[in-house]
Amino acid sequence: MRGYKSHNDSFAQQILWDMKKAVIFLTVVFLFFNADAAFAHQLIFSDGKNTSLENSLYIPDSQISWAMYGELENNVLFYKFEADQKEPLYVSVVIPMLEGLEDFTPSLAIIAQYQNIGMLSLHTGEKNTSVPFSLPDGYQAIVFDYDSNLTANVFYEPFTQVNYWERQEVKIDGINPGTYYLAVFNTSENGKFALAVGEVEDFSNANFFDSFVRAWFETKIFFEDYLTATVSIVIVITIFSAIGYGIFRIARRIITRRRK
Repeated sequence: MRGYKSHNDSFAQQILWDMKKAVIFLTVVFLFFNADAAFAHQLIFSDGKNTSLENSLYIPDSQISWAMYGELENNVLFYKFEADQKEPLYVSVVIPMLEGLEDFTPSLAIIAQYQNIGMLSLHTGEKNTSVPFSLPDGYQAIVFDYDSNLTANVFYEPFTQVNYWERQEVKIDGINPGTYYLAVFNTSENGKFALAVGEVEDFSNANFFDSFVRAWFETKIFFEDYLTATVSIVIVITIFSAIGYGIFRIARRIITRRRK
């Protein structure tokens, strides 16, 4: 009887050790993904249907640091956000470092009600209001074009380990409350871009899978790095298969011991 108890104690310790290893592994994975969280934008996923003001991709909070991937294909892509109070605005455009996009310079337009356009123009010094699309009554646009060195400024994103060429960057100390739209367009060529909004890195309400796992894979696909994405999927499947097999072994041991 004593030997049976000792054997059960040993078995229980083995189960506890297996569980500890699983917890340690999952903790390491979690910390790995969160280690670079402070450097990463939260990704707002898009199906590419935001080709009109009515179907603008909604940005929940323009103060939070967001990123949105887009691809211009003889169209204009629109984004929308609300300013509930006077607040700063940060918007930038970057281009994925891919062959053929070295000279790609899409235009960025900020669209606002007439009473707010004057402040935007005053703070930025921009006067260009010409856009290749119609605007609703009461709204006007300020257009920002990029005219600096095309490949001089490179931005490295450590979480997804990719490089971007920097283009327009707009910083405004304070915009008035109201509804605002952003538009990205190019009348002469097509290409990919990433639009960034906000500077506050806040992941407190982030969904772990969407903000880290899915965002990482979306970035690899956006950068046409299909090999890394495929290998990573295989690794993830292998890891979870190993975890599943470990759980199966533990369950089988418990059932076998109970039958004895």
